[in-house]
Amino acid sequence: MCPSSIAAWFYARNYSVCLCCQKFSQKTKYSLTIPTYEDTCNNTNIDFFEWLGVFSIDGDLSTKGEDNYASIYQRPSPSIYVKQVQHLQWTGFFTRQKIQEVYNALKQYILSRDTLPWISLDIQGFADSAISFDLKEHTFLTDGDNSYTIVFQPKDKVVIRRN
Repeated sequence: MCPSSIAAWFYARNYSVCLCCQKFSQKTKYSLTIPTYEDTCNNTNIDFFEWLGVFSIDGDLSTKGEDNYASIYQRPSPSIYVKQVQHLQWTGFFTRQKIQEVYNALKQYILSRDTLPWISLDIQGFADSAISFDLKEHTFLTDGDNSYTIVFQPKDKVVIRRN
């Protein structure tokens, strides 16, 4: 269904309609220590996802001020030093097919670059969406969370973490 048809339907019923465009932003960080992802039963993977969250919001990842109680962040272990980290962010409405295209592109990208430790894709859905992850009925009345993170690793290893 065409988005303009949906807009016309709402407009005909006296709803205010405006165009919402997708937005893109990019940031590059240089000389950074990043965690490696190990799919284990200990806290390693929890620390990895915490690091992703702090990095995504441009939080302070330094461990210099460990005496500062307001931020007692500790870098996950094991970690590796990298020369550059790219953070690409798109916001807006995306179809399931578009998400699948991005998924496939990232999967092919990491398979073609064996020096990358990982690539992650974080998808934030709407709490009141009719369907959620894997086209399943949404559990809005139980928790309302509709987001997940996918970690791509070399050798075709993919880990999906539903929040």
